[in-house]
Amino acid sequence: MEQYLVSATTSIGKAVNLFQNTDFYSKALELYSRSSRNELLLIGGATFFTFYNLVDYIKTRREKLNLPPRVGYAFPLLGHLPYIFYDSDRFLDWCSEKYGDIYDLNLGGSITTIATGRSAEEALKAPTDELSLKEGVLEDVLFMHYVIDPTTFEIGFEANPPVAKEVISPQKILTLTDRIIRGLNRGLDILTEDQDIYHTKNPNLFLQRWVAYMSVGSLVGEEVETNPVVIKSFADFTSDVTNNVGIFLSTPVVRQRREKMRQAEAVGVPHGLDSNFLQGLIEYKKPDGSSYTDEEVAQSVLLIAFASVHTTSMNLSFSLYWLLARPDLREELEKEMQEVLGDGPITNEGLTQMKFLDQFIREVLRQGVDKMANAKAVMKDVYTFANGYQVPKGRRVQSTNRQLNFNGLNANRSTVEEMDPRMSGNKTSTAPGRDFVTFGLGKHLCPGRFFAVHEIKMSLITLLRRFDVATASGKLPTPNRYLGGMIAQTSDDPLVFTKKK
Repeated sequence: MEQYLVSATTSIGKAVNLFQNTDFYSKALELYSRSSRNELLLIGGATFFTFYNLVDYIKTRREKLNLPPRVGYAFPLLGHLPYIFYDSDRFLDWCSEKYGDIYDLNLGGSITTIATGRSAEEALKAPTDELSLKEGVLEDVLFMHYVIDPTTFEIGFEANPPVAKEVISPQKILTLTDRIIRGLNRGLDILTEDQDIYHTKNPNLFLQRWVAYMSVGSLVGEEVETNPVVIKSFADFTSDVTNNVGIFLSTPVVRQRREKMRQAEAVGVPHGLDSNFLQGLIEYKKPDGSSYTDEEVAQSVLLIAFASVHTTSMNLSFSLYWLLARPDLREELEKEMQEVLGDGPITNEGLTQMKFLDQFIREVLRQGVDKMANAKAVMKDVYTFANGYQVPKGRRVQSTNRQLNFNGLNANRSTVEEMDPRMSGNKTSTAPGRDFVTFGLGKHLCPGRFFAVHEIKMSLITLLRRFDVATASGKLPTPNRYLGGMIAQTSDDPLVFTKKK
């Protein structure tokens, strides 16, 4: 061992002496002497990330993978992020034109594979054991595994989809219309404090809570549709998950339903309980025949709140701000409301006849997607695309959803003035397509899309019937904003609700 250490020390010493005898050493020493601490940190960071990416590149080359082309002109440390921050539409469209359906970007030192066109469709449809959204987004981006246990993730990915297909199917949601409208009106009365003129400085939180009022009764049951504590736990899910689970468990809905089920089974009669999402999870049987515990069901229902309330309120916000940004679209929608519904109640038949409303929502959903979305982690040693390009394990694959929605170009209909609902033609707002990937594709198509669109339609009609809505500034808002040039965000302009006489 001592001989090995002496030999190693001698080798290191020779290497140091050799380096000191080079011209580069004297120049490096001079640079070090005159550089400030911040400059040295910047140089050190750039060197680290250069070597990091070099090692990754050499490793993948040694594995002899047919890697996607890597986009050039990356900045030290930041990679291609400056281009995305400055003009993501132009940059991503240029990448697609120059490199084709698949290429690699350096995003702050991390190499990410970007899939467009057919490759993006393939990534969206890929099995979860090959490309995983759970590892790619929920864990690596949202860090939800710190607040949600593995069993809840299991329920979310295994139990929720079949339950959703059963309890909020296109046929089932038609029976929920009156209950949703009840929640909408109750929520507006409470949230606006029944004032003639109501100001909200945080419109996104307002809409989250409003959506919670109309969703709780349908997803959980009539027992809690007026319970303010449960409704608040749905709306404020992300603020305190642990506390909200305790709140939900404090309402004995799950225990009471299990007891009714036991009593009905004992006498051999149907339990007669309402078929909703909560009931579906209570009755769900795992492959081994067992059921989930009360706490597991409670936490899973709150996970549904995150998936439904927050995404529905976000798309409702997009819809509302588009109407405020484009008064002509609002006028067209109000005209259709009067022609179809008049002063009568909202009905399923009436909603079916409102073609412009459906076209408008479809266009809003197309506009409101991320430009780089669905960061999926490669789960196997290598994922091979149909075009032959290969991506190593652990790499993130993102799809350019807005490009897909607009015929391969982010630049298409990218201004407020170009928004045109009639471009959807006869295509419905819940039917997926190669130009409409907002709800996913293939087996990963969102099963809750019918419920979400149904709620958004009734929300817009109810709001426009009861209030004149405007921005507090009186200016036309920007409906869509992009965080970092990539992630779609709603407007946060304060709103004023003026009650109609």
